[in-house]
Amino acid sequence: MATETAETGTESTTGLHAVLGHERQSALLGYALYGVAGLLLVFLWIPLLVMIFLSFAQNSSTLFPFRGFTLEHYVATLADAGLMGSLAYSVQIATISAVIATTLGVLASFALARYEFPYKELYRTFGILPMVIPGVVLGIALLIFFQTLLGLSTGFWTIVATHSVYGFPFVLLIVTARMYTFDTALEEAARDLGADPLTVFRDVTFPVLAPAIGAGFLFAWIRSFEDFIRAFFVSGIENPLTVSMFAMIKYGTAPKMNAISSLIVLVIAVVLAVAMNVGNVTQYVAGTEESADE
Repeated sequence: MATETAETGTESTTGLHAVLGHERQSALLGYALYGVAGLLLVFLWIPLLVMIFLSFAQNSSTLFPFRGFTLEHYVATLADAGLMGSLAYSVQIATISAVIATTLGVLASFALARYEFPYKELYRTFGILPMVIPGVVLGIALLIFFQTLLGLSTGFWTIVATHSVYGFPFVLLIVTARMYTFDTALEEAARDLGADPLTVFRDVTFPVLAPAIGAGFLFAWIRSFEDFIRAFFVSGIENPLTVSMFAMIKYGTAPKMNAISSLIVLVIAVVLAVAMNVGNVTQYVAGTEESADE
């Protein structure tokens, strides 16, 4: 009897050590994951923070020796007519190309999600190719297409067309994913109640798809605004902001470069914050729990 009791106590102790060992391993793994996440955030944010700091520093090229803060770099940047013209040029290109990419992407998403047709998967594959093709390859291919096959000179509309092609897959993937989870019984119920197709789309379908469409437009706009490689090949005489910034790096104008880059980071951060909190696109941009709940 005593032996059995001793064996039982030994097994209980071994089980307790196993549980504690498992809990300790889980805790260590959790700390390790937090540490890796922290290091990734540091890796991502330190260059941006250094750039923003230098945009306010009198010595805009190095951190040391530090000589004080100034707003002269921002004043000079905002007073640079050529740079501000490139900024406005890029905003126009990004807006028009994002509208085109969103329109075509939504129509293509309806085709993929609602209809069956030959070579559907091939169509889907070609739809997302511009997102995975290297920028240099796509830029050179479109340059040859515009100049050799169509006989067009590069300029505003060639950049718009290029960025529309580049932004199309982002809209296609986001809107298609939303449409596959859409309950078509809602549309059928609206039609049973006498609603015409336009009313069904306006009052039932579009409100459900609007966050995904907004997220797709946002991605397409940002992809166009920040793109350099593709724009470099098809920009022509007038340069968008990214090409102008490349020239600034090449010729060593660090003060204006830091200032305009910091302003771009601020604007994009504000746009994302507004879109995710007001436009209800958080679940498509950040993958939050709301998407899983739906």
